[in-house]
Amino acid sequence: MIQNKNVDHCPVELTALILGKKWVPTILFNLKDSELRLGELQRLLGCSKKILIEQLNLLILHKIVENRKVYKGNTVESYYILTHCGSELLPILMEMKSFGCKFEENIKK
Repeated sequence: MIQNKNVDHCPVELTALILGKKWVPTILFNLKDSELRLGELQRLLGCSKKILIEQLNLLILHKIVENRKVYKGNTVESYYILTHCGSELLPILMEMKSFGCKFEENIKK
């Protein structure tokens, strides 16, 4: 959880604290177009279930991701979807992707 001890955090630092967590940018990027179940996200990312659940819970706590439950008879299906706040991070992620592609080209030269 991001501590709220100092409310005078630099906004860039606060954003970096969120996006700097392991797997978070990739989780958000994979949720950009659709809601996904835990198993689907895990297959896409290739990370452990434990780590994925920890990061998803952190993102839910900060209202960046929402866990939507669908009841089908006696079973419950759980889907993860970006909140409005999470969607606002997408332009940043797209810029990170663009920078990463350019940076990768430069280091290959």
